[in-house]
Amino acid sequence: MREIQVPGIKIAIPVLGFGCSSLTSVGRKQALRLLESAFNAGIRHFDTARYYGYGEAEGILGTFLKSYREQVTVTTKFGIDPPRRTSTLRIVLRVGRKILRLVPSVRKAVQQRASSVLVKGNAFSVADAQRNLETSLRELGTECIDFYLLHDYVPGSGSCDELVAFLQQAVSAGKIRHFGLGTSIDSVRQAINTEPSLCGVLQFQNSVLTRNRERLPSRASPPGLVITHGALAHYSSLSAVLKADDNRVKEWSGVLGLDCSDENSLVALSLIYSAEANPGGLVLFSARSTDRIRQNAKAVFDPKITLSQVKLFAQLVERDMLTQRKYS
Repeated sequence: MREIQVPGIKIAIPVLGFGCSSLTSVGRKQALRLLESAFNAGIRHFDTARYYGYGEAEGILGTFLKSYREQVTVTTKFGIDPPRRTSTLRIVLRVGRKILRLVPSVRKAVQQRASSVLVKGNAFSVADAQRNLETSLRELGTECIDFYLLHDYVPGSGSCDELVAFLQQAVSAGKIRHFGLGTSIDSVRQAINTEPSLCGVLQFQNSVLTRNRERLPSRASPPGLVITHGALAHYSSLSAVLKADDNRVKEWSGVLGLDCSDENSLVALSLIYSAEANPGGLVLFSARSTDRIRQNAKAVFDPKITLSQVKLFAQLVERDMLTQRKYS
């Protein structure tokens, strides 16, 4: 099992981390079970944001951290402000989440609509950073945040020098250990060239179907710690391509020596690909069931799949999906 050593952080961090964006969609008790399950499966890094759960996800993670803070690392992000919590908002969210659990097919559309109405983006002033930092420290119940990231930041959208000065002061004061960006790969690439002082940590989406890690500027080493998410974000597209063609399933299975009609095999291949594509960095995933958490962690921490199989898998995806997408 690969582990990452980060300056200023005492523990070694296993390559796989848990994303907390969906915690509030399953109810508080189940959310805490998911966090416990992730820890018991060997995961030691947890990723959240002020925005997640419209401001509630940090509090749930904070409850978990009361027992485990010294054994784990935490990322939170600012720049997308959730709505102010009121009793009316809590009732609306509670009812809405029950409806989404009953009709999960409308989840994405409802979340996008709610976000456009309820949240405020581009909140990157020093005042925004200070207010959100104090709130995050309180909600998480911690004195220090390991990785503090600008959420969906677009370079040139604010006064970078003043913000960097504030973040550096927060590091000196022991309130954060490292800061950086959690945004799109295009914004990451731009920031590396124009605002490198914000690039101590870089977080963006990467998967066998997106391959954004390859788009970082070619250098001897990355600008800082790289954390990728979305390793399974496009799993449904991959699964659909295979389900639509029995001959392709048979060919892939023969080439890989695996049953490519099996969900667990495809998930394991996708996760291990993302881990291998990000040497020296972390890979995040999220899940709403304890079984899926255990299976995902075991796939990476105790792999039954070889790196040669993962390489062949990436080549098959390139041939049958990425190349066709490019020329379609």
